[in-house]
Amino acid sequence: MRTLFLSVLTVVSLVTMSYAQEINSATAQSKTELILSKETGNYSFILGNKLSAEEVAKNAQYYIHYFTVVYSEKTNEAKITMIENDEKNRHIVVRFLTACGIQNVIIEGKSITIDEFFVNYMR
Repeated sequence: MRTLFLSVLTVVSLVTMSYAQEINSATAQSKTELILSKETGNYSFILGNKLSAEEVAKNAQYYIHYFTVVYSEKTNEAKITMIENDEKNRHIVVRFLTACGIQNVIIEGKSITIDEFFVNYMR
């Protein structure tokens, strides 16, 4: 019985870990820096290491009227500079992150959904 319990626990753990690795996250600045970014229109995100510079550039090309993206493949950092800093364009930043496969944003070690990120930090 104990062996069966440990086997089931192992399988559940492996499935959970493999699912968690499929979720692509971006790491944002601290809460204080996000408040400042909302005022200045300059954001910085560490994107998942699955993205190449070409993929980020391809996704960014659709949003050139709203912001510019400078991406370092070495550090996985995307620096976003808003052309016009308003709520609509900040929402488009979220669309860009989604286009890059980002589903969660990590802020100060806490993971939140991309929707929660927009509501709490970009709106």
